[in-house]
Amino acid sequence: MVPFQDNISGLSTLETVLRLQGFFRHRLQPLGVSPIQAGMLLYLDRHPQCQVIEIASALCIQNLAAVKTVQLLQRNGWLRKPQANANRKIVKLQLSDKGTALAQKIKENIEVTDKLFALAASDKAA
Repeated sequence: MVPFQDNISGLSTLETVLRLQGFFRHRLQPLGVSPIQAGMLLYLDRHPQCQVIEIASALCIQNLAAVKTVQLLQRNGWLRKPQANANRKIVKLQLSDKGTALAQKIKENIEVTDKLFALAASDKAA
């Protein structure tokens, strides 16, 4: 994979986003998560007890995609099973200990990508 910072000047915003997406995918592969799964785990780490619809809105994905991803996160043991309540449509999500540990690994793994993104943004502004 070509390092992200090579040849980023002159790229359109879309090209930069696509390049970042590929870089994130590459950085997350050893952890066994996709960028959307990682995004959900990080969002839940920062916003415990949120609902699926909140995550979908925050990550700009369709509700069905969010539901399917949440189901996968639950199957992998990264989310706690929600407590039953009177209104079964309102489900508050929470990371399990395993999910919290994975979120921390994701943060550490993508920290370099965040720095590169900031560098790319400053290059575009200049």
